[in-house]
Amino acid sequence: MAADALQIAIAPIFGEGFASPFNDALDLVVAVVLIRLLGFHWVLLPALAAEAVPGLDLAPTWTAAVLLITGGPTRRWWIIGAWMIATAAAILILLWITHER
Repeated sequence: MAADALQIAIAPIFGEGFASPFNDALDLVVAVVLIRLLGFHWVLLPALAAEAVPGLDLAPTWTAAVLLITGGPTRRWWIIGAWMIATAAAILILLWITHER
């Protein structure tokens, strides 16, 4: 949540969106910090990849990854479902945008 708050607080630096080198650097720092705090977990890799996808990076993927790692089984299914819905929505938005051009 701190990374998302930082991106909102100094939005002009991250204004280029997914092409911003500052955004990529922040995502790598977040990944390293989470691995140091929680240990390596496979859930962090899709979260890192999702941060590189335009539109999907608007979803709180790091927060969802942490909840998935630290949460119980019931919470995990809700988070997996939310990720699936967010991924499907991002794909549909990208298809719609490319179709409109």
